[in-house]
Amino acid sequence: MGGQVLVGEIVGSALEMPDPELDPISRLTVGWLWSFSSPHTRRAYERNLREWLAFCSDRDLDPLTATRAHGDLYARWLEHRDPRPAPKTVGLKLASVSSWYTYLVLEDVLPVNKFAGASRPKIDRTHSETVGLERSEARAMVATAEAGSGRAQLRTAALIRFMLSIGPRAAEVSSLTIGSLGFERGFRTVRIVGKGQKVRLRNMPPTTAAAVDRYLAERLEREGGVAFEESAPLFATSGGRPVSARYLFDLVRRIAREAGVEYPDRVTPHALRHTFATLGDEEGASLAELQDALGHVSPETTKIYIHAKKRLETDPSQRVAMVL
Repeated sequence: MGGQVLVGEIVGSALEMPDPELDPISRLTVGWLWSFSSPHTRRAYERNLREWLAFCSDRDLDPLTATRAHGDLYARWLEHRDPRPAPKTVGLKLASVSSWYTYLVLEDVLPVNKFAGASRPKIDRTHSETVGLERSEARAMVATAEAGSGRAQLRTAALIRFMLSIGPRAAEVSSLTIGSLGFERGFRTVRIVGKGQKVRLRNMPPTTAAAVDRYLAERLEREGGVAFEESAPLFATSGGRPVSARYLFDLVRRIAREAGVEYPDRVTPHALRHTFATLGDEEGASLAELQDALGHVSPETTKIYIHAKKRLETDPSQRVAMVL
C-alpha cells in the first residue's frame, strides 16, 4: 500500500470510529490512534504520522517496506527543516511513527519494527527552555487581567489567577467541567484529570475560588439563570464550548504583553506552570508536594521546573566576574 493512499484515507477519520469501508491498515491505524486516551495525543500522533506518510509518498516509498535507513533519512530531514525544530520535537515525531509500526507488529501486519532503530537526536532531559516568571511579573499579569474590561474580563481574570496559583497544563484547563469543582474538609477543591487519566484533587486558594465564582455568577446571569449541568465546561467560550489550548496560549501571551512582562512572546501556559513550581519552591513547598501538585510521574521532571530558574541565579559566573 502506498503512502499517498493511506494519507488520504486517514484524514478526516482518525478521531472517529473506524469506517468499515476503510482498508485493513487504515482501520488498524484508527485503532492505534484510539489506543491513546488523550485527544491531544491522538491529534498529535495523527499529525506526525501523516507527515511521515507524506514524506514516503513524495519519494515513492511504501511505508510498510521502510527500513531503518529510511528512518535515519527522515530524522535528518526533520532536523534540517526551516525553521529548524528543537531536538525534543524531532524525537517526539520519530517516537510517534515508531509507535505506529509497533502497533502494526502487534497486529501481525509486520514481522518487526525496523523504524525503531532510526537514530534519534540526543536530548538533555535535565534542561528546559521554559523559565518561570519573576514574582513581580506574575503579580503584574494578575493585576492586568483583573483590571481589564469587556465581556470576557471575568473569565480572563479567573483563568490567569487559576493557572498561576494551581499550575495546570493547558489541556487540563480545557477539560475542566462544572463538576470538577467541589468541597472537602472545608476547602474549595478542583478535580484535575491529567495524563494517563490520573486524577489530582487540588486545593483552590480563596482568591482563586473567588475569581472563579465571580466569573461563574456573571456567566449564569448572562445565560438566563439556568443552573449549569455538571458536564458543562468550567471555562467556556461565548458559544458554550470549552476554551481551547490555542485560546489559552493567545490569552496568556496577550496579558503578558499588556502587563509589561519582559519577552512576552516567550510567555505560554507552560511558563505559568513553571512559575507555579518556582514560586512554590521559593515559599518552602517540598519536592514531593510540587511533584504531586503538578502531576509528574518522576521527581526528576519536577526538578527541571525548579532548577531552570535557579541555574541562572546561582551561575558562578557572577562570582568569577567580581574577582576579575
